[in-house]
Amino acid sequence: MGVAERKVREKQLRRQAILDAARDCFFTDGFEATTISQIAEEVELSTGTLYLYFKNKEEIYVSILEEGLDILYDLMKGSEPDSGSPADFIEAYARAYHRFYTDYGQYFDIMFFIRRPDKEVELQGDLSERLNSQTSRCLDLVMSAVEKGITAGEFRLLDPHEAARVMWATMNGLMVLHEKRTEEMLTEKLPRLIEVSISIMLDGIRIKGSRE
Repeated sequence: MGVAERKVREKQLRRQAILDAARDCFFTDGFEATTISQIAEEVELSTGTLYLYFKNKEEIYVSILEEGLDILYDLMKGSEPDSGSPADFIEAYARAYHRFYTDYGQYFDIMFFIRRPDKEVELQGDLSERLNSQTSRCLDLVMSAVEKGITAGEFRLLDPHEAARVMWATMNGLMVLHEKRTEEMLTEKLPRLIEVSISIMLDGIRIKGSRE
């Protein structure tokens, strides 16, 4: 490895170390209570050095959200059946989202901090665009399944984007309402509610008589 390559790798490792430290701080203390100085101390860097990698706390926050959304996207893609109807894909995505909530709950919690009206996080410049782009990747999987269902004559004619957003919001709502992650809730109550809600939504968009 040459000098230039080594420097690039060292910079990447240091950037990741900052994110790892910030993630621990955000998960433990929350976004508002966490300071740049605290993150710098955790990663054993000066505040000035940290600012060479991230311009502010909000950029660090968005970078962590992007990590979480990458995990969610990979779970959703990995859940896709080898073959099946569009409804099968939607059901698989819902189960993948539940797995994300169960196995990566801290990412879910930090993702929804930004949506709380009493905890406004102002994202400036391209940060909001970056976050929306990552979120759209996941939402687009659901929208694509709806579009295929319409094309195949399985679903009635409707706006795929609106249908996908309703499904997405329903999943989010169920998990936010059941934020206490007890064993019973994670393994019994919430999975059952997700199955029921997806069944209701799919029945609502299916063309009568098309159910397999």
